[in-house]
Amino acid sequence: MRIVHLSMADFNGAGLCAYRICKSQRQLGLDSQMVVLRKRHKDRFIIQCGRKRYFMYSALRKAKKFLHIHDDLNTCRKLAALHHAVYTLPVSSIDLSNVRVLEEADLIHIHWVGGYLDYPTFFEHFKHKPIVFTLHDENPLYGIANIEQHLLPENPLERKYYHIKYDNLHKVERLGVVFLSKMGYNLYAGHEMIADRPKTIIYNSVDHFLFTPKDRQEARQRIGVPAGSTLFAFCACNIDEPRKGLDVLSETLWRIDPAFRILAIGRNRSHPRRSWPNVIELGPTLRPDDQSWKLSAADYFCLPSTKENFAQVPLEAMACGLPVIAFPCSGTEELITPATGVRCEAFTSEALEAGIRTAMGRVYDPNVIRADVIERFSPEKIARAYLAFYHEVMGG
Repeated sequence: MRIVHLSMADFNGAGLCAYRICKSQRQLGLDSQMVVLRKRHKDRFIIQCGRKRYFMYSALRKAKKFLHIHDDLNTCRKLAALHHAVYTLPVSSIDLSNVRVLEEADLIHIHWVGGYLDYPTFFEHFKHKPIVFTLHDENPLYGIANIEQHLLPENPLERKYYHIKYDNLHKVERLGVVFLSKMGYNLYAGHEMIADRPKTIIYNSVDHFLFTPKDRQEARQRIGVPAGSTLFAFCACNIDEPRKGLDVLSETLWRIDPAFRILAIGRNRSHPRRSWPNVIELGPTLRPDDQSWKLSAADYFCLPSTKENFAQVPLEAMACGLPVIAFPCSGTEELITPATGVRCEAFTSEALEAGIRTAMGRVYDPNVIRADVIERFSPEKIARAYLAFYHEVMGG
């Protein structure tokens, strides 16, 4: 079977998830490749398509903005700035219908493709080919919104592009949909965009050979923190993004004990630049080994996010032996057990404080935590689950 994964990128949340699925499928002996706009990994099975055209049309869009010429993408950008959200269009100047590996694929597996995939040309051309869509967020279910909290149901662009998505997705003869968690499935499986399609739940995986426990004392020496400190790891692509919860984590820990510190992994893109009195900013991490060292310096990993589908970094933290303290967002029900952490009762600072105090009152075994995540979320197990669903979508 020839499988091609289609993603905006091969890094960050959804892109990294797609990359790991593709890589684990290849390790099972499958012919699995990846088509992306933005490429960071050097693997030869990743094919970069559309970069020059994307750059050219980005320049054109900026010229339209300067000349005050209407453009839907520029309108999306204005909405994003206004609502502190992400909005993308299901149309693109990039035509992927003539990409050879996609033409030769037995099945196309789509991941996060906002602004990259041109729905009209792509789904018209590939409507007879089996397609699987993993919902890394709710973007495929809405016109321009990526998550329900940012939905603008009365906005003309939302209505316009919702109909474009609906009409083109319904052209596909064999379309399967993957949810990353039970909560996501329960909330959206009946959505009219996908209601009549085969659906399943398949979790994210973690490569336990890449994410491994490191010596805590040495890990702390590397980042210059005292050996006796109580440290809580936090990670987000942009640590200042409100829904990721660094503000509430900082406030909560300061209330419990001002000596506690947060190791914040990720970029700080706030303007003007923000800072937190109990946060040590470690910047973004590109390599799993570096991530393992940063995570291993902490006593706990915290996920105070109000919105996730199935966060990747808690898996990495557990592979490094850390207990996880998390808000009850999607995916945490399956991820966390009493032996591996605490799932808070609500999305509040008070509930987070209770969760932190509960975790600190328990004794966790790093070996048990690591063994649990390997048993339930290994790349091989997740790759085989996808393979079984591919066969279902293809008709047996």
